[in-house]
Amino acid sequence: MAALYTPDQDTRQLLSVDTFLKQITVQDFIGKLVHDHAIQESNTHGPTLNPKPYIRTFEESLNELDRIDHELSVRGKKIQAETRHAEAAHYRTVAATESQCHTLVNQFSDLDLLVSDVASTTTTLGEAVDLVSRQRNRAASSSFIIKTYMAYLENDTSEVEKMRTGSLEDQKQCAVTIRQLLRISRKINNIPKAQIARQNIEKYAEMLEREMLKTFDRAYRAQDMNYMKAIAEILTEFNGGSSVVQIFVNQHDFFIMKDKLLHEAVVDNNGLWQNLCDPNCTNPPFDPATDELLDEIRSTVRKELIIIKRAFPHPDSVLRVFLQRLFAQTIQQRIELILSHAKGLSTLAYLRTLQIAHSRIGAFVEDLKGILTEGGLETSNGLAMLLDQNMQDVFVPYIENRQYIDTEKRNLKELAAVMLVRFNNYHFQRKTPKNHKLLDRFGSGSARDRWGTKKT
Repeated sequence: MAALYTPDQDTRQLLSVDTFLKQITVQDFIGKLVHDHAIQESNTHGPTLNPKPYIRTFEESLNELDRIDHELSVRGKKIQAETRHAEAAHYRTVAATESQCHTLVNQFSDLDLLVSDVASTTTTLGEAVDLVSRQRNRAASSSFIIKTYMAYLENDTSEVEKMRTGSLEDQKQCAVTIRQLLRISRKINNIPKAQIARQNIEKYAEMLEREMLKTFDRAYRAQDMNYMKAIAEILTEFNGGSSVVQIFVNQHDFFIMKDKLLHEAVVDNNGLWQNLCDPNCTNPPFDPATDELLDEIRSTVRKELIIIKRAFPHPDSVLRVFLQRLFAQTIQQRIELILSHAKGLSTLAYLRTLQIAHSRIGAFVEDLKGILTEGGLETSNGLAMLLDQNMQDVFVPYIENRQYIDTEKRNLKELAAVMLVRFNNYHFQRKTPKNHKLLDRFGSGSARDRWGTKKT
């Protein structure tokens, strides 16, 4: 009797449900099933194949596969039944939810109609309340202004003085009150002491503005950005902010420190102006003091841009005044100084200085645009056009009414006249007999070139 076949551990794992849940082909499955028999056959080196182990393995495998098929069939039927029960429960849940949704939609429609009616009533009521509130505030403000104006008839400033020396909010209210009193006092002329009240109000307004500007300047020296911004907002509310912008620009340390540089005499460093006068100089230099000034302005604009953005409610308007002052008082005066010096030397030096200055200022303007953009300001709002216009204003006096063209023509005539004098002198000396030996010494081409380039 043949021995019963007992599958090993690997075969039992192969004949399991997990094997068929993976992607496995028939060829791979059979190969793994008879793998051990193939190894044994190769080790015995027998002449013929022994089919009995394979037959027993396939018989047992078929029995195991039938069992697995039956098990999976039972399991599938159970899952199908559970699925049908779940679908039926799901359909019942959906039907119930749909009914509830219809109910909620109907309730929401009713509620929406109710809210619309209430909102309509509330809007009308809210508008009436706002109107009454505005009228009440206007009446209270008018009453306070009239009371304050009557006090000024007697030169009594105690009420506004309390606000001026109070908190920042009180100081703002004081500025608004004085602005309104100024407007009213200029319209009232038909009551006694009206002229006196007007003068008192104007004096107090001047004092208020002066003290505010001093406070702003102290905050600027102390680098207190928050207080600077608060005072700038109060002055903007009071008179548009023009005075605080002017004091910020006019008393800026840069303009005070650079006045000396602007009026210093132009120095001929390393033969600077001599090279500018030399027509054979192929790379004419530029005044280093002017380059240093432009670098200082770049640094100043980059630093002050941060302060202006933090301290002023409208930084664009402040920058416009600051940049215009830089060009008009600093750059233009320096350009005038070096061009005047160059013009006193020669026409060529003047034209070269003008050309290089125009190139340097053009690059400087582009750098300023980049600084403004990096600082978060859009140059498309007019600042770029302002910079371009300021650059044109610097050079317009030197190019308008054909001045530049006429100067270029005069320079060409002067250069041609110098060259003609050299040419005539050269030929005159060649025709003179006593200079034959000298001409022989200058007979070579290189010697003639040196002669031609020698200055008269």
